[in-house]
Amino acid sequence: MTLIVIPADAQSGKAHDLRRDADRKYDKKEYTEAEEAYRKSGLLDPKAAATFNLGNAIYKQRRYGDATAHFEKAQSAAADAGLKADAWFNLGNAHYLNGEYAKSLEAYKEALRINPSDLEAKQNLLMAMRELQQQQQQQQQDQQDQDQNEEQEQNEQEQQQQQQQQDQDQQQESSEEDDNYQQEEQQPQEQKLSKEQAMQLLKIIEEEDQKVQEKMRKQDASKSKKEKDW
Repeated sequence: MTLIVIPADAQSGKAHDLRRDADRKYDKKEYTEAEEAYRKSGLLDPKAAATFNLGNAIYKQRRYGDATAHFEKAQSAAADAGLKADAWFNLGNAHYLNGEYAKSLEAYKEALRINPSDLEAKQNLLMAMRELQQQQQQQQQDQQDQDQNEEQEQNEQEQQQQQQQQDQDQQQESSEEDDNYQQEEQQPQEQKLSKEQAMQLLKIIEEEDQKVQEKMRKQDASKSKKEKDW
């Protein structure tokens, strides 16, 4: 990632010294110190190139989300076409590494509009397109899985409710059968006899009555004989 060198005639005073110090720290890969120096120089003398370099120092610390704000600001403030194209390109890289492939794709397109011959921007554009497609496919698959899981949970819940209702119905039916059985025990049903059964029953009663009468006559006769013997 290349730094933009600010022309000497555009630099002044303390801001100039801070930017040179920041550049040296950046070259030494002391990105945290370089960031601090770039920020201080920007407060004294804000310039698009210094903002761009600040974004680079933050980018090197893998704070891609923070870096995008400075690249956007740099491309917006840059009067030089080369600086603007580089700011768009680095903005695309930051979005790409932050997993924001749609934004990365648009940034690379802007860089190529300014500099159509940038082969690296074209390559990165193709990579962003491929990653965006895979991301969208994965999101679609995740949504389908989520819908299936929700549908399965709903079906399981409905089945559980149906089973609970069936259990309640069976319990109620069992309770009603027990009540009916108790009523049958407490209130015996009347049995109706047929005509033939009634005649047979009457005949049996008459025969039993005759037997009783015959037995009583025999007992009376026995008593009479004993009295005569006395």
